[in-house]
Amino acid sequence: MTTLSDSLRVLLVDDDINICRTLSLSLRSLQCVVTATNSVAQALSELQSQSFDFILSDFRMGEKTGIDLIHEVKKKDAQAIVVIMTAFASIDNAIEVTKEGAFDYLPKPFTQAQLGQLLKRIRMVVSLKRENQKLKNSENNRDLFWGFTSVASQRLEEFVKKVAPTDATVLLVGESGTGKSELARLIHQRSGRASKPFIVVNCTSLAESLLESEIFGHVKGSFTGAIQDKVGKFELANHGTLFLDEIGDLSPNAQSKLLRFLQERIVERVGSNHTITIDARVIAATNKDLVEAVANGQFREDLYYRLNVFECNVVPVRHRKEDLPVLIQKFVKEFIGSTHATQFPIISTQIMDILLKYSWPGNIREIRNVMERIVLLSAGRQVELGDLPEQVVYPKKSATAASGSDHRFEPLQALDEVERAHISRVLEIETNLERAAEILGITKVTLWRKRKEYGLQ
Repeated sequence: MTTLSDSLRVLLVDDDINICRTLSLSLRSLQCVVTATNSVAQALSELQSQSFDFILSDFRMGEKTGIDLIHEVKKKDAQAIVVIMTAFASIDNAIEVTKEGAFDYLPKPFTQAQLGQLLKRIRMVVSLKRENQKLKNSENNRDLFWGFTSVASQRLEEFVKKVAPTDATVLLVGESGTGKSELARLIHQRSGRASKPFIVVNCTSLAESLLESEIFGHVKGSFTGAIQDKVGKFELANHGTLFLDEIGDLSPNAQSKLLRFLQERIVERVGSNHTITIDARVIAATNKDLVEAVANGQFREDLYYRLNVFECNVVPVRHRKEDLPVLIQKFVKEFIGSTHATQFPIISTQIMDILLKYSWPGNIREIRNVMERIVLLSAGRQVELGDLPEQVVYPKKSATAASGSDHRFEPLQALDEVERAHISRVLEIETNLERAAEILGITKVTLWRKRKEYGLQ
């Protein structure tokens, strides 16, 4: 059994497979986690699915060069650290790559000591970048959950304060757009692992055949296309936090492997019998009803209980409308700082009333988009109806038009079905029966009776 220390994440790019293999070994001996590729196209593909602390690339690779890679990388991240190495060392090449944005230039052949000195400088820069990003993210993520008056938001704040300092597994449940990923990052940032990696896996973004490889890694030859070993997200998250978004979409086999990790803290790469000990905290999120998925045989019951050490229901915006004015102001302030707008838009009582009445089905994500639109269209003047999206001003009309249906032809429900659904929803959000009865406008005794009548616990 082996352990993986906290390391620099390196994307290696060289069209010579033997050099790639040798250099990978050298980098790993210097505490680097290496993803090796043999072309610019492969490197760009890896950059789409994961992040790296720096890129070490050969200068000449067929028709493409390291400069071509720099241009593509800098389009997505102007602060990316790229080091170019080449056997064609010359002062002209060195000046060219540094002008194009390379962090440094490494002539071949180079010694292990030279490589070590380069990594020492990169570690200093990466450490500073991580600290700056940590401070920036901490403020942005905290802003989404702090400073609100609703009971739901205050409970969420208390939840983070109590759970974040622990290493316990957390399950975040809620509709899409409620901020579960931001909340997961906030929990990480307020934990003792804040300076370590926060690795994200979106379980819906990858084909089932690739998901296990992405999470657990694979060994060369384990399946068609596995031309080299791949480090999984669990290994990358060592000493930090692994966030599994939309965990309800995990395949049965991946569920089994995840359960084993939560029980034994070990993982196996696809195609390998070799176990690796990992120290990573798991935070999972879903917009699905996992209890129902367990009942239907789609999700393992033992895994559900392993994940559900601390469960947090992230309440949708429509059930905490008193927070909306503060949330609107937070986003307006954010976009004033990040766009060319220099003046705040003026939100009248009429416009605010429209915003408060809207149900916000897209939750925080939708509010952020609408506020960005308002800042761009009406900064420095009063917001007009035309500045708002049509579905916000005319929600019923827009919903009907979008679905192509007419509510008059939807199946009608019996009154007791509507009442049962509403009471059930209130009880999901408010577990205190006295407060739930107040929200429903009935007595606690009546609520007790209706719970018994409708079979609600």
